[in-house]
Amino acid sequence: MRRIFPDCSISLSATRIKSDDHATVENLRLHIDEIAEAAQLFDPPGAVNVFAYACTSGSAIISKEKLEEKLVGRIPGSRLTSPMTAALQAFAILEVNRVSMLSPYTDEVLSFINQSLTDAGISLSSSASFNLESDEETFAISPESIFEAACAIDTEDSEAFFIPCTALRTSIIIDPLEARLCKPVITAHQAMLWNALRLIGHKKPIYGFGKLLTL
Repeated sequence: MRRIFPDCSISLSATRIKSDDHATVENLRLHIDEIAEAAQLFDPPGAVNVFAYACTSGSAIISKEKLEEKLVGRIPGSRLTSPMTAALQAFAILEVNRVSMLSPYTDEVLSFINQSLTDAGISLSSSASFNLESDEETFAISPESIFEAACAIDTEDSEAFFIPCTALRTSIIIDPLEARLCKPVITAHQAMLWNALRLIGHKKPIYGFGKLLTL
């Protein structure tokens, strides 16, 4: 995240939640009990302005309402963002209704991403996946491979290109991919950071990581 947002006037802190390496729907559903536990590790209570649950698939499988209910139940007044929530808000700001999408997910997990898009009125122009279950395998995909795959599956009628999953290393390819495709590119980390910054009132443009962060 610091690659995208080097401004140290705003603190970025992180912790990990217990999560199985295999990203199955069953395992991802278990995140809901881990999120509030992890949030309580930050001291003093109330010191964190916005919590970011950095899992696109988990945030599609577990509803935004359930995530917020669990968090606020432990830490009243908390605000939460996630890659899926942030991406949908990004599409709204950009007035995007049709996207091409490249993901690492299995068909089972991907169905929840697709449903989240459908529920938000977003249709898919094209979609492809690396079809991986292991986070380790996803981390191993090179940015160059992501770039090439995105270029291969994009269609002229899509209004933006969506790359979900925080395990995909996308930050260095966002600008070059936008230049190649001539449309906005929305990625998990980028959208989540954009939304978190807006929630705390930070609206200074960030350049070099796609159109979204300049808005």
